[in-house]
Amino acid sequence: MGRIEQKKNMKKRKRKRLIVSILVIFLLLIGSGVAYATVLYQKFHNVANTAHTNLARGDKSDLRDVEVDPMNDNISILFIGVDKRKNEPSRSDAMILATFNHSSDSVKLVSIPRDSKVQIYPTTPKDYGVTKITHAHMYGDLNDDKGADYTIATVEHLFNIPVDYYVQVDFKAFTKIVNALDGVKVDVPVKLVTQDSKDKKNAIVLNPGKQTLNGEQALAFVRNRKSAGAGGDFGRGQRQMALIKAILHKSANISSITKYGDVIDSLNGHFQTNLTFSQMLGLHNYAGSLSNVDMLQLKGTDDMSTGRYYFDLDQNYLEQIKSELRDHLELNH
Repeated sequence: MGRIEQKKNMKKRKRKRLIVSILVIFLLLIGSGVAYATVLYQKFHNVANTAHTNLARGDKSDLRDVEVDPMNDNISILFIGVDKRKNEPSRSDAMILATFNHSSDSVKLVSIPRDSKVQIYPTTPKDYGVTKITHAHMYGDLNDDKGADYTIATVEHLFNIPVDYYVQVDFKAFTKIVNALDGVKVDVPVKLVTQDSKDKKNAIVLNPGKQTLNGEQALAFVRNRKSAGAGGDFGRGQRQMALIKAILHKSANISSITKYGDVIDSLNGHFQTNLTFSQMLGLHNYAGSLSNVDMLQLKGTDDMSTGRYYFDLDQNYLEQIKSELRDHLELNH
């Protein structure tokens, strides 16, 4: 296949770059707020029950000796953002791995670039070899709808820690959540020109400076990596983290409580998780310590040596992150 044809195919397959809006923290904030009205509590209960999905592996990670309890144990949650299209397997366009430590009431977040060059797991019944981590979800979808299972297995082997739970959301929920909050305020570092969610080229133009973004604009803010000064995958990851902070700040504001109903409606039918309703509510202990969130980002270099773009991870820095996450989960104790 020629290089021009490859580029055309890559453009056709281009997926929406979206942020996984740290849903579990967001949900636990909702869980703290829903108590003010029975109707919201019941609404959240119904949406959570609809979203609950079991993993093929069962309730326990293979890297755990015993099943963990979010109420009492240190846990990890993988947030997966997918672009779901009709009659196509989904790719994971954004991944953030979160670890929660009870004794310090702290959270660590690691942004995982979608084009990170990794070994795909599991390696049976077929070894998919080394490729972009975004493909793990696609291969899993093609194998009895196990996209989340394959993504989780790949992330577990990449970081050598158990992934206890996952929350998966599609980009429609993301835009709806931001709109339900009446937008979020961020500081746009450089001019960003991006296609919209309907693939209309250069439809979204964001000029530098502090401003409130609606759902479509927020999606453009976190998907762009090619505008001049955008910083490639690393810059995109930084903007993803900045938007997480903006969402957390807005959702924690007392004026946002009245919007929780709309936020819950935004999630309905657009997310899935192996967390139960009671487990989500049980995580509300972290709500009071959101200032103690450590945001990490993998380092690496752009690699076009094969004619296809990869983000080649810095292995030395990856080892540091792995050790830090294991310490945070107290797996080395």
